[in-house]
Amino acid sequence: MTGARPFVFPSVKHTDWDTCIILGMNIFKAFEKKLETLFEGVFLRAFKSGVHPVELGKKLVREIEGNKTISTTKVYVPNRYWVGLSRKDYSRFESYQAALATELENLLLTYIREKGYAVLDRPRIRMVEEEQLHEGEFWIESRMEGEAPRAKKAAAEKGVARTGARSKGQASLELMDSGEIPPVFELENKTIQIGRSGQDNDIVLPDPNVSRVHVRIYLKGNSYFIEDLNSTNGTVVNEEGIQVHELKDNDVIRLGGTRLLFREG
Repeated sequence: MTGARPFVFPSVKHTDWDTCIILGMNIFKAFEKKLETLFEGVFLRAFKSGVHPVELGKKLVREIEGNKTISTTKVYVPNRYWVGLSRKDYSRFESYQAALATELENLLLTYIREKGYAVLDRPRIRMVEEEQLHEGEFWIESRMEGEAPRAKKAAAEKGVARTGARSKGQASLELMDSGEIPPVFELENKTIQIGRSGQDNDIVLPDPNVSRVHVRIYLKGNSYFIEDLNSTNGTVVNEEGIQVHELKDNDVIRLGGTRLLFREG
């Protein structure tokens, strides 16, 4: 991202924004507790210096408060966020980036619901490395991507993998963290297999932490299920390890360091 504005961490005077943070303090405590549970304390101890995940969460919430769009009936907030980190901080986050992004997005969703704001779809957070930043500095940029809900034109082309909007009534998987226009894989009421091997899978993920054949997604009754196929690193849905799981709209699937968003038809 260009035109970034860095945030540094010196103490600041009490402001109206601090009052907003105090009102939402419980969500930050719950966020930190969740990170401690996920990473057994190792992750947070690694951030005694430099950027701390909870500080990122607070600044992301501040970004929401500073970028609201007021319509006649609702207050809309951004759904796309970029976080610029110094090389040192980025390297600390790198191994946990997918899991941390999911938890930060969940934090934003909780805050948005508590405040009664509207968001066009699940917030997405992407971390980028910025060489000009020093350890402990970071910037955040955001925007609202898409239009307020209304009838949308169905995509004309047919196929498993596309970019952009989904066809109406069709369940799909969206590849998160992949750039401006994420690929969308329509499930088309059939069983699909996902993994690293190009010969054995319907969706191929070139991620070294994804197994050759990692998961299967299949339709049973009116619901889609995901099943781990004895993968090496396991399958995670909404940051909970699963063997077989019934998918719900906006579930975040993590295979290795790759995230997929399930969308119901």
